[in-house]
Amino acid sequence: MDKTLRVLIEIRLRRSDKVQDALTDERHGLWIPDIPSNRAKLAQAAEVANQRHGHETHWIEERQA
Repeated sequence: MDKTLRVLIEIRLRRSDKVQDALTDERHGLWIPDIPSNRAKLAQAAEVANQRHGHETHWIEERQA
């Protein structure tokens, strides 16, 4: 039996304090499991937001769950 320990990682989309968007709500603080489909969605969202608001205004934040 394999007894490999795995660290659970969670991710969320973060934005710079310089970015203010009236349509943005508190979902930016929602942590989700770091699985390939979630990471791809957040990466795409960050890319679109960075194009709209400026370079490095949005990024994916990670934490150990």
